[in-house]
Amino acid sequence: MKALEKSGKSRKAKLRYLRWACKAAFLILFILPFAYVPPGREWPVPYAPVNSILLQNRQPFLFLPLVQSPCSIWLNGWCNVGFGEWLACPLGGIQSLVTGKVEMRLLIPTIFAVLLFLLVILLLGNFFCSWICPVGTVIDSFDKGVELFLPKLEAKRAKESIANMENPREDKRAALCKFCPIIRVVSSKSGATAGGVLAFAVAGSAVLRFNVFCTICPIGILTRGLFHLKATRYLTGVINNILVELYMIPIAAVILSVKERRFWCRKLCPVGALLNIVASANPFIKPKVREDKCVMKGCPQTCEDYRIDYCTMCRLEDNRKCEKVCPTGVKLVDGVGLNKCTKCLECYIVCDYDAVEIKLLK
Repeated sequence: MKALEKSGKSRKAKLRYLRWACKAAFLILFILPFAYVPPGREWPVPYAPVNSILLQNRQPFLFLPLVQSPCSIWLNGWCNVGFGEWLACPLGGIQSLVTGKVEMRLLIPTIFAVLLFLLVILLLGNFFCSWICPVGTVIDSFDKGVELFLPKLEAKRAKESIANMENPREDKRAALCKFCPIIRVVSSKSGATAGGVLAFAVAGSAVLRFNVFCTICPIGILTRGLFHLKATRYLTGVINNILVELYMIPIAAVILSVKERRFWCRKLCPVGALLNIVASANPFIKPKVREDKCVMKGCPQTCEDYRIDYCTMCRLEDNRKCEKVCPTGVKLVDGVGLNKCTKCLECYIVCDYDAVEIKLLK
Protein backbone atom coordinates (compact mmCIF):
# COMPACT_ATOMS: atom_id res chain seq x y z
CA MET A 1 0.00 0.00 0.00
CA LYS A 2 2.79 2.42 0.93
CA ALA A 3 4.57 1.59 -2.32
CA LEU A 4 1.42 2.48 -4.24
CA GLU A 5 1.07 5.75 -2.30
CA LYS A 6 4.69 6.68 -3.05
CA SER A 7 4.16 5.83 -6.71
CA GLY A 8 1.07 8.05 -6.82
CA LYS A 9 2.87 10.97 -5.18
CA SER A 10 5.81 10.57 -7.55
CA ARG A 11 3.46 10.61 -10.53
CA LYS A 12 1.76 13.75 -9.25
CA ALA A 13 5.09 15.45 -8.51
CA LYS A 14 6.03 15.07 -12.18
CA LEU A 15 3.23 17.49 -13.01
CA ARG A 16 4.93 20.10 -10.84
CA TYR A 17 8.26 19.51 -12.57
CA LEU A 18 6.51 19.77 -15.94
CA ARG A 19 4.94 23.10 -15.00
CA TRP A 20 8.22 24.54 -13.76
CA ALA A 21 10.01 23.34 -16.90
CA CYS A 22 7.31 25.01 -19.00
CA LYS A 23 7.61 28.25 -17.01
CA ALA A 24 11.40 28.25 -17.37
CA ALA A 25 11.17 27.58 -21.12
CA PHE A 26 8.78 30.50 -21.66
CA LEU A 27 10.91 32.79 -19.49
CA ILE A 28 13.94 32.01 -21.66
CA LEU A 29 11.86 32.41 -24.83
CA PHE A 30 10.63 35.84 -23.76
CA ILE A 31 14.06 37.14 -22.75
CA LEU A 32 16.40 35.78 -25.46
CA PRO A 33 16.10 36.84 -29.15
CA PHE A 34 15.01 33.49 -30.63
CA ALA A 35 12.59 35.25 -32.98
CA TYR A 36 15.43 36.43 -35.21
CA VAL A 37 17.20 33.13 -35.74
CA PRO A 38 14.81 31.10 -37.92
CA PRO A 39 16.15 27.80 -39.37
CA GLY A 40 18.15 28.22 -42.55
CA ARG A 41 18.01 32.03 -42.61
CA GLU A 42 20.02 34.87 -41.19
CA TRP A 43 18.15 37.91 -39.97
CA PRO A 44 19.82 40.84 -38.25
CA VAL A 45 18.80 41.09 -34.62
CA PRO A 46 17.36 44.58 -33.94
CA TYR A 47 18.70 46.30 -30.85
CA ALA A 48 17.16 48.91 -28.58
CA PRO A 49 19.03 51.63 -26.66
CA VAL A 50 19.01 51.56 -22.86
CA ASN A 51 18.61 55.12 -21.57
CA SER A 52 17.93 56.90 -18.28
CA ILE A 53 15.15 59.30 -17.46
CA LEU A 54 17.43 61.21 -15.10
CA LEU A 55 20.44 61.33 -17.45
CA GLN A 56 18.74 62.37 -20.68
CA ASN A 57 21.73 64.12 -22.27
CA ARG A 58 24.05 61.14 -22.13
CA GLN A 59 24.55 58.40 -24.69
CA PRO A 60 22.76 55.06 -24.15
CA PHE A 61 24.38 52.85 -21.52
CA LEU A 62 24.17 49.82 -23.80
CA PHE A 63 22.00 48.16 -26.41
CA LEU A 64 19.81 45.11 -25.83
CA PRO A 65 18.27 42.87 -28.51
CA LEU A 66 14.54 42.92 -29.06
CA VAL A 67 12.90 39.62 -28.28
CA GLN A 68 9.72 37.57 -28.36
CA SER A 69 7.29 38.82 -25.76
CA PRO A 70 3.89 37.88 -24.33
CA CYS A 71 2.91 41.42 -25.38
CA SER A 72 2.85 40.11 -28.94
CA ILE A 73 4.04 36.59 -29.68
CA TRP A 74 5.12 36.69 -33.31
CA LEU A 75 5.08 33.45 -35.25
CA ASN A 76 6.63 34.66 -38.52
CA GLY A 77 9.11 37.29 -37.43
CA TRP A 78 9.00 40.82 -36.08
CA CYS A 79 8.01 42.58 -39.29
CA ASN A 80 5.58 40.07 -40.81
CA VAL A 81 2.16 41.37 -39.84
CA GLY A 82 -0.71 39.30 -41.14
CA PHE A 83 -4.09 37.88 -40.21
CA GLY A 84 -3.71 35.71 -37.11
CA GLU A 85 0.08 35.59 -37.19
CA TRP A 86 0.46 36.42 -33.53
CA LEU A 87 -1.24 36.33 -30.16
CA ALA A 88 -1.52 39.76 -28.59
CA CYS A 89 -1.70 40.43 -24.86
CA PRO A 90 -5.45 41.05 -24.45
CA LEU A 91 -4.99 44.01 -22.11
CA GLY A 92 -2.36 45.60 -24.35
CA GLY A 93 -4.50 44.97 -27.41
CA ILE A 94 -7.62 46.42 -25.80
CA GLN A 95 -5.69 49.51 -24.69
CA SER A 96 -4.40 49.96 -28.24
CA LEU A 97 -7.88 49.59 -29.70
CA VAL A 98 -9.51 52.13 -27.37
CA THR A 99 -6.85 54.73 -28.22
CA GLY A 100 -8.28 54.85 -31.74
CA LYS A 101 -4.76 54.96 -33.18
CA VAL A 102 -4.49 51.43 -34.60
CA GLU A 103 -3.77 51.57 -38.34
CA MET A 104 -6.55 50.25 -40.54
CA ARG A 105 -4.31 47.51 -41.98
CA LEU A 106 -3.65 46.28 -38.43
CA LEU A 107 -7.15 46.74 -37.01
CA ILE A 108 -8.63 43.36 -37.98
CA PRO A 109 -5.42 41.39 -37.20
CA THR A 110 -5.21 43.05 -33.77
CA ILE A 111 -8.83 42.28 -32.93
CA PHE A 112 -8.36 38.70 -34.12
CA ALA A 113 -5.14 38.30 -32.11
CA VAL A 114 -6.81 39.53 -28.90
CA LEU A 115 -9.91 37.38 -29.41
CA LEU A 116 -7.80 34.31 -30.17
CA PHE A 117 -5.91 34.73 -26.89
CA LEU A 118 -9.15 35.23 -24.96
CA LEU A 119 -10.80 32.26 -26.67
CA VAL A 120 -8.04 29.96 -25.42
CA ILE A 121 -8.48 31.36 -21.90
CA LEU A 122 -12.25 30.99 -22.14
CA LEU A 123 -11.95 27.31 -23.05
CA LEU A 124 -9.05 26.21 -20.85
CA GLY A 125 -9.02 28.78 -18.04
CA ASN A 126 -6.35 31.19 -16.89
CA PHE A 127 -3.38 28.86 -17.28
CA PHE A 128 -1.25 31.80 -18.48
CA CYS A 129 -0.55 33.02 -14.94
CA SER A 130 0.76 29.66 -13.68
CA TRP A 131 2.33 28.14 -16.77
CA ILE A 132 3.57 31.01 -18.95
CA CYS A 133 3.77 34.47 -17.32
CA PRO A 134 7.47 35.44 -16.97
CA VAL A 135 6.86 37.77 -14.03
CA GLY A 136 4.86 35.04 -12.32
CA THR A 137 7.80 32.68 -12.81
CA VAL A 138 10.22 35.12 -11.17
CA ILE A 139 7.77 35.75 -8.30
CA ASP A 140 7.23 32.01 -7.79
CA SER A 141 11.01 31.49 -7.69
CA PHE A 142 11.30 34.23 -5.06
CA ASP A 143 8.48 32.65 -3.05
CA LYS A 144 10.20 29.27 -3.22
CA GLY A 145 13.41 30.83 -1.97
CA VAL A 146 11.58 32.40 0.98
CA GLU A 147 9.98 29.05 1.75
CA LEU A 148 13.33 27.24 1.76
CA PHE A 149 15.66 29.77 3.36
CA LEU A 150 13.51 32.17 5.45
CA PRO A 151 11.20 29.98 7.58
CA LYS A 152 10.17 32.79 9.96
CA LEU A 153 9.11 35.05 7.11
CA GLU A 154 7.34 32.12 5.46
CA ALA A 155 5.38 31.49 8.69
CA LYS A 156 4.22 35.13 8.72
CA ARG A 157 3.17 34.94 5.08
CA ALA A 158 1.28 31.72 5.72
CA LYS A 159 -0.65 33.41 8.55
CA GLU A 160 -1.48 36.31 6.26
CA SER A 161 -2.77 33.96 3.57
CA ILE A 162 -4.90 32.02 6.06
CA ALA A 163 -6.33 35.27 7.48
CA ASN A 164 -7.27 36.41 3.98
CA MET A 165 -9.01 33.13 3.26
CA GLU A 166 -10.88 32.97 6.57
CA ASN A 167 -12.06 36.58 6.61
CA PRO A 168 -12.79 37.65 3.04
CA ARG A 169 -14.34 41.11 2.82
CA GLU A 170 -16.75 40.34 -0.01
CA ASP A 171 -18.55 43.29 -1.49
CA LYS A 172 -22.34 43.24 -1.08
CA ARG A 173 -22.72 43.81 -4.80
CA ALA A 174 -21.42 40.28 -5.40
CA ALA A 175 -24.50 38.89 -3.61
CA LEU A 176 -26.79 40.96 -5.82
CA CYS A 177 -25.24 39.58 -8.99
CA LYS A 178 -23.76 36.20 -8.05
CA PHE A 179 -23.84 34.99 -11.65
CA CYS A 180 -22.02 38.01 -13.09
CA PRO A 181 -18.32 37.13 -13.60
CA ILE A 182 -17.17 40.76 -13.79
CA ILE A 183 -18.71 41.74 -10.44
CA ARG A 184 -17.68 38.45 -8.85
CA VAL A 185 -14.02 39.00 -9.74
CA VAL A 186 -13.77 42.74 -9.15
CA SER A 187 -15.70 42.66 -5.87
CA SER A 188 -13.59 40.03 -4.16
CA LYS A 189 -10.97 41.07 -1.65
CA SER A 190 -8.18 39.61 -3.76
CA GLY A 191 -9.40 41.17 -6.97
CA ALA A 192 -10.74 44.61 -6.02
CA THR A 193 -7.53 46.56 -6.51
CA ALA A 194 -6.53 44.59 -9.62
CA GLY A 195 -9.99 45.24 -11.06
CA GLY A 196 -9.55 48.96 -10.36
CA VAL A 197 -6.16 48.97 -12.11
CA LEU A 198 -7.76 47.18 -15.06
CA ALA A 199 -10.52 49.79 -15.31
CA PHE A 200 -8.00 52.63 -15.00
CA ALA A 201 -5.79 51.12 -17.71
CA VAL A 202 -8.61 50.93 -20.25
CA ALA A 203 -10.21 54.28 -19.36
CA GLY A 204 -6.84 56.04 -19.14
CA SER A 205 -5.80 54.70 -22.54
CA ALA A 206 -9.03 55.93 -24.10
CA VAL A 207 -8.62 59.43 -22.63
CA LEU A 208 -4.85 59.88 -23.06
CA ARG A 209 -4.74 57.92 -26.33
CA PHE A 210 -1.75 55.72 -25.56
CA ASN A 211 -1.28 52.44 -23.71
CA VAL A 212 -1.15 53.79 -20.16
CA PHE A 213 -0.53 50.58 -18.24
CA CYS A 214 1.85 49.16 -20.86
CA THR A 215 4.30 51.89 -19.86
CA ILE A 216 4.68 50.43 -16.37
CA CYS A 217 3.68 46.81 -17.01
CA PRO A 218 6.20 44.50 -15.27
CA ILE A 219 5.76 41.87 -17.98
CA GLY A 220 6.46 44.34 -20.77
CA ILE A 221 9.43 45.85 -18.95
CA LEU A 222 11.02 42.51 -18.09
CA THR A 223 10.64 41.12 -21.62
CA ARG A 224 11.07 44.36 -23.59
CA GLY A 225 7.56 43.88 -24.95
CA LEU A 226 6.22 45.45 -28.10
CA PHE A 227 3.33 47.31 -26.45
CA HIS A 228 5.64 48.58 -23.71
CA LEU A 229 8.22 49.89 -26.18
CA LYS A 230 5.53 51.64 -28.21
CA ALA A 231 4.21 53.29 -25.03
CA THR A 232 7.66 54.56 -24.05
CA ARG A 233 8.15 55.82 -27.61
CA TYR A 234 4.97 57.87 -27.24
CA LEU A 235 6.32 59.44 -24.04
CA THR A 236 9.99 59.92 -24.97
CA GLY A 237 9.95 60.16 -28.77
CA VAL A 238 12.72 57.55 -29.00
CA ILE A 239 12.07 54.37 -31.00
CA ASN A 240 12.28 51.15 -28.94
CA ASN A 241 13.52 53.10 -25.94
CA ILE A 242 14.39 51.04 -22.83
CA LEU A 243 14.34 53.14 -19.65
CA VAL A 244 16.54 51.66 -16.95
CA GLU A 245 14.55 53.23 -14.08
CA LEU A 246 11.42 51.32 -15.08
CA TYR A 247 13.10 48.05 -14.11
CA MET A 248 12.38 49.02 -10.52
CA ILE A 249 8.72 48.11 -11.22
CA PRO A 250 9.19 44.36 -11.84
CA ILE A 251 11.67 44.32 -8.94
CA ALA A 252 9.00 45.90 -6.71
CA ALA A 253 6.42 43.37 -7.97
CA VAL A 254 8.69 40.59 -6.76
CA ILE A 255 9.58 42.21 -3.42
CA LEU A 256 5.88 42.70 -2.62
CA SER A 257 5.76 38.95 -2.08
CA VAL A 258 7.56 39.53 1.22
CA LYS A 259 4.14 40.45 2.62
CA GLU A 260 2.13 37.68 0.97
CA ARG A 261 2.75 35.00 -1.64
CA ARG A 262 2.15 36.29 -5.15
CA PHE A 263 0.97 39.62 -3.77
CA TRP A 264 1.33 41.37 -7.14
CA CYS A 265 -0.48 38.62 -9.02
CA ARG A 266 -3.36 38.32 -6.55
CA LYS A 267 -3.93 41.95 -5.60
CA LEU A 268 -2.64 44.28 -8.32
CA CYS A 269 -2.09 42.68 -11.74
CA PRO A 270 -4.75 43.88 -14.23
CA VAL A 271 -3.72 41.27 -16.81
CA GLY A 272 -4.57 38.52 -14.33
CA ALA A 273 -7.83 40.29 -13.43
CA LEU A 274 -8.89 40.43 -17.09
CA LEU A 275 -7.99 36.77 -17.66
CA ASN A 276 -9.90 35.75 -14.51
CA ILE A 277 -13.01 37.52 -15.77
CA VAL A 278 -12.86 35.62 -19.05
CA ALA A 279 -11.81 32.33 -17.42
CA SER A 280 -14.72 32.39 -14.97
CA ALA A 281 -16.87 30.87 -17.72
CA ASN A 282 -14.41 28.18 -18.84
CA PRO A 283 -15.85 24.64 -18.83
CA PHE A 284 -12.67 22.55 -18.97
CA ILE A 285 -9.99 21.35 -16.53
CA LYS A 286 -11.76 22.09 -13.26
CA PRO A 287 -10.43 20.92 -9.86
CA LYS A 288 -13.12 19.36 -7.72
CA VAL A 289 -13.16 17.82 -4.24
CA ARG A 290 -14.61 14.34 -3.84
CA GLU A 291 -16.63 14.39 -0.64
CA ASP A 292 -16.29 10.63 -0.16
CA LYS A 293 -12.49 10.98 0.07
CA CYS A 294 -11.88 14.42 1.60
CA VAL A 295 -11.06 14.33 5.34
CA MET A 296 -12.32 17.90 5.68
CA LYS A 297 -15.76 16.73 4.57
CA GLY A 298 -15.88 13.64 6.79
CA CYS A 299 -14.18 10.32 7.32
CA PRO A 300 -13.42 8.81 3.86
CA GLN A 301 -14.97 5.43 3.21
CA THR A 302 -11.59 4.15 2.10
CA CYS A 303 -10.15 4.81 5.59
CA GLU A 304 -9.61 1.80 7.88
CA ASP A 305 -11.22 3.70 10.75
CA TYR A 306 -14.27 4.79 8.73
CA ARG A 307 -16.79 3.17 11.05
CA ILE A 308 -15.57 5.00 14.16
CA ASP A 309 -14.95 8.34 12.41
CA TYR A 310 -11.38 8.62 13.69
CA CYS A 311 -10.47 11.50 11.36
CA THR A 312 -10.07 14.34 13.84
CA MET A 313 -6.29 14.02 13.81
CA CYS A 314 -6.30 13.65 10.03
CA ARG A 315 -8.25 16.88 9.71
CA LEU A 316 -5.89 18.72 12.03
CA GLU A 317 -2.92 17.43 10.07
CA ASP A 318 -4.38 18.17 6.65
CA ASN A 319 -6.04 21.48 7.63
CA ARG A 320 -7.07 22.29 4.04
CA LYS A 321 -3.63 21.67 2.60
CA CYS A 322 -5.05 21.91 -0.90
CA GLU A 323 -6.12 25.50 -0.24
CA LYS A 324 -2.89 26.59 1.45
CA VAL A 325 -0.82 25.81 -1.64
CA CYS A 326 -3.19 27.62 -4.00
CA PRO A 327 -1.40 30.70 -5.43
CA THR A 328 -4.68 32.58 -5.87
CA GLY A 329 -6.51 31.64 -2.65
CA VAL A 330 -9.26 29.44 -4.08
CA LYS A 331 -11.43 27.85 -1.35
CA LEU A 332 -11.49 24.49 -3.05
CA VAL A 333 -13.12 22.49 -0.22
CA ASP A 334 -16.14 24.81 -0.33
CA GLY A 335 -16.00 25.24 -4.10
CA VAL A 336 -15.58 29.03 -3.82
CA GLY A 337 -13.41 31.21 -6.06
CA LEU A 338 -12.81 28.72 -8.87
CA ASN A 339 -12.99 31.63 -11.32
CA LYS A 340 -9.49 32.55 -10.06
CA CYS A 341 -8.05 29.05 -10.66
CA THR A 342 -4.85 29.20 -12.74
CA LYS A 343 -4.65 25.44 -13.40
CA CYS A 344 -1.38 25.05 -11.50
CA LEU A 345 -2.68 21.67 -10.21
CA GLU A 346 -0.91 22.11 -6.86
CA CYS A 347 -4.11 21.21 -4.99
CA TYR A 348 -4.24 17.91 -6.87
CA ILE A 349 -0.54 17.26 -6.25
CA VAL A 350 -0.46 17.84 -2.47
CA CYS A 351 -3.66 16.01 -1.51
CA ASP A 352 -2.67 12.86 0.40
CA TYR A 353 -6.11 11.28 0.08
CA ASP A 354 -6.67 11.60 -3.69
CA ALA A 355 -9.72 13.69 -2.83
CA VAL A 356 -8.96 16.31 -5.48
CA GLU A 357 -9.74 15.31 -9.02
CA ILE A 358 -9.34 17.28 -12.21
CA LYS A 359 -12.55 17.28 -14.20
CA LEU A 360 -11.88 17.65 -17.92
CA LEU A 361 -15.42 18.94 -18.33
CA LYS A 362 -17.43 20.48 -15.52
